[in-house]
Amino acid sequence: MNEIKYYSTVGFLYPYDIRYDAGDRAFCNPLPDGAVQFRLLTQHGFTAATLVYNDGAVHGAPMRVAAQDRRFLYWETTIRPARPTLSYSFALKTHTDHVVYFCKHGIDHAVEPLDRWQLDMARFQPFSTPAWMDGAVVYQIFPERFANGDPTNDPPGTVPWGSPPRWLEFQGGDLHGIATRLDYLHDLGVDVIYVNPINTSPSTHKFDAADFYHVDPAFGGDAALHELVAALHARDMRLIVDASFNHCHPSFFAFQDVLHHGPDSPYSDWFTIYEYPIVVRYRPHAAPDVADHMQRQYIAWLHDFQALTGIPLEPVPGEGPLVEPTYLAWYGVLDMPKLNQRNPETRAYFLDVAAHWLREFDIDGWRMDVARHIEPDFWTDFRRVTKAVKPECFLLAEIWGNTAPWLQGDQFDATMNYIFRDMCVDYFARADMDTPTFLDGLTRMLFLYAPQVTAVSHNLLSSHDVERFLHVAGEDVRRLRLATLLQLTLPGAPGIYYGDEIGMSGANDPDCRRAFPWHAPETWDQEMLETTRTLTRLRRAHPALRHGSWRAVWVGNDAFAFERRTEGERILVLINRGPSLQQLTLPLHTQTAAVLWGDATAAVEEETLVVHNVPAWDGLILAV
Repeated sequence: MNEIKYYSTVGFLYPYDIRYDAGDRAFCNPLPDGAVQFRLLTQHGFTAATLVYNDGAVHGAPMRVAAQDRRFLYWETTIRPARPTLSYSFALKTHTDHVVYFCKHGIDHAVEPLDRWQLDMARFQPFSTPAWMDGAVVYQIFPERFANGDPTNDPPGTVPWGSPPRWLEFQGGDLHGIATRLDYLHDLGVDVIYVNPINTSPSTHKFDAADFYHVDPAFGGDAALHELVAALHARDMRLIVDASFNHCHPSFFAFQDVLHHGPDSPYSDWFTIYEYPIVVRYRPHAAPDVADHMQRQYIAWLHDFQALTGIPLEPVPGEGPLVEPTYLAWYGVLDMPKLNQRNPETRAYFLDVAAHWLREFDIDGWRMDVARHIEPDFWTDFRRVTKAVKPECFLLAEIWGNTAPWLQGDQFDATMNYIFRDMCVDYFARADMDTPTFLDGLTRMLFLYAPQVTAVSHNLLSSHDVERFLHVAGEDVRRLRLATLLQLTLPGAPGIYYGDEIGMSGANDPDCRRAFPWHAPETWDQEMLETTRTLTRLRRAHPALRHGSWRAVWVGNDAFAFERRTEGERILVLINRGPSLQQLTLPLHTQTAAVLWGDATAAVEEETLVVHNVPAWDGLILAV
């Protein structure tokens, strides 16, 4: 075998579209057992791809097409090198039998020694994500609105449960309420509960923490969290807690010290102060029409804010914004002064906070709010500290879009997958996206990160930050039901936002944070609830649905099918967004076809799968 010219001939120099990034774990992924997984993306037209590597001897590892969309073929191979250092490149062939060599600087006629990538596994070490999160069903709870288990800790002025949600109004949800509903959640098939922030804070959402070390008394205090974690672990369930280390409430001790002592405060570098003394400049003449309830609340809140925080309101004339603090606040929100995590003392404090909740409360992971607004090297320290306390803790980031830079094994395990949510909104809720485009998007999404990251990706349809899926879908529960079918059969950790399983709706914040209607069970969509329960049980009963590989097998105008596969099991999922399908022959060779879910029927005719009578806006799950 000639290492310079793998095929013993020079390569063709046409500028083919070939993609590879040696620094991205999605392409080069050392594994804990010493193996290395490689991926390569090419345009269509290639019939063979080979990883050519030298680990003391030259080898050629054939690559297989693991998936494809209309633009790319996704090639994969896994090798077990004889030593932890190796050099490598790629050799390909086209359908016209042209030879193509791809190396560090692109396509060339041959690969010289300096052209090859170098892999040193002592420096580019493997990483794993928590096994318990692989394919787990996650249930997100906004604690103030899920259940009121102890009315004695309700904040003053708490309004009746089920009142229309408003920005500053409490309805009494707490951790005791969650604990009293664990049987319901366990029966729903939930493996993991993810709660929005529960630290001490004057707000309903608690992203503006005043005390980062303790649970808010209105949620039951520290004792309630100890009890909840113990009850969850007794059911083999886990808890992920939300927090923001990007900002705090102005009543946080460090900010208060700066407020009172100015630049002489030892905490002055914990924040960005534009000028002293700290004030909020206020232009009453710029106030909007206050007829709207929320606007009236905001004007009244400004004066309450001054009383609570001690920050003076300074009326000023002239043009400008309604409020203008002399400190850096996250997106200008007055009660969220931005923390300076570049400062070593600030960083040390919050790393201790992260470790404290793992040690003291035995939580199972963190979900970090607005993670992209904090210096990336903070998250490197964060991972090191938290994994030292609890190696199997799960670290989830709230970052929208392509989050590959944060998912390389040195920061987070996974991210809130808003790519999935946005695609499902366009495909199911609004039906604005055609099926081939949607399937292309799913393929790209599932190969965007290393497999161990994709396996724990938080695939959500709704959250506390966006309109509920059912609201976007025009209250058409068929669309939510079909999107949930896809969500609960894809790779990843599907995230159910509390109440979606019973057909809760809601517009943007605060409407997406309505109280769970325990008081009005007649409003529950029982078919949606039973669909969710059935799908989570199937996910537990069939390892292929939780851990299996994924491959699209068919695409039509308004329907598509994919398979999930493990060594001992193959499951086919059919999604039909269009009118009923009377008969459909799928390009899948099999000898069996057992319906696991859905009203359609299936048969095997000459080892080919034929499906009959798939209803409109419905789907099918088969063991094949």
